[in-house]
Amino acid sequence: MHFEESIEIEAQQQRVWDVLSDVAGWPSRIETVDAVEVLTPLPLAVGSRIRLKQPKLGEGIWVLTVWDAPSYFEWRQESTGITSVAGHRVEVLEEGRARLTLSLDMHGPLIPVALFFRGLTNRYMTMEAQGIKRAAESSES
Repeated sequence: MHFEESIEIEAQQQRVWDVLSDVAGWPSRIETVDAVEVLTPLPLAVGSRIRLKQPKLGEGIWVLTVWDAPSYFEWRQESTGITSVAGHRVEVLEEGRARLTLSLDMHGPLIPVALFFRGLTNRYMTMEAQGIKRAAESSES
């Protein structure tokens, strides 16, 4: 099962990346994130582990599998019967603008159960993209 959400942002790629990659700051910027705990020493890199708690979804441990600053990171979560891979891409558009694309791929024998969360997943991805956009376009850090 594949989900994807893209949004254009009136900010430079580096600014969007700075907001996006500050995962510890997500709870104050993204309504769909209750808590984040980085379980490995900073800075974030391949192999870093992050505990993420979301409303209606509980918490999970995500492991960074790709870290290509300032354009892309990907992490993976494995739970009983479902493996999720989430991508976070920031592309340069014309001067001073960027595109954020969030993706989520889920596979495994319990995917039929995940189908019940399709609407929630789509809503959350839209809200996450909008939260990053608001923060990146804001003059606050």
